[in-house]
Amino acid sequence: MFEVYLSRKASKTLKRFDKKTADKIKRILTSLKTSPIPIRKHDIRKVSGARDFYRIRVSDFRIVYRILWGIKEINVIKISRKDDETYKLKR
Repeated sequence: MFEVYLSRKASKTLKRFDKKTADKIKRILTSLKTSPIPIRKHDIRKVSGARDFYRIRVSDFRIVYRILWGIKEINVIKISRKDDETYKLKR
């Protein structure tokens, strides 16, 4: 079982969503605890050029997260509307 942690930015973004969207994203984040790469359930892709970074598409929004396999931890980096900056990650 994995632990899911939200960055400060992702947490603030989640609080700004309407209840319906926030609940949908929370359900997806909860499902990551048992299956960190739920390919069959969600539209998920590996972020190109980044090791162990993935994104999940939720309507117009993207959840970008990193899996730390050794310590069974998932760090949600950001939750944002899809744009040119979505997959630019600080290294």
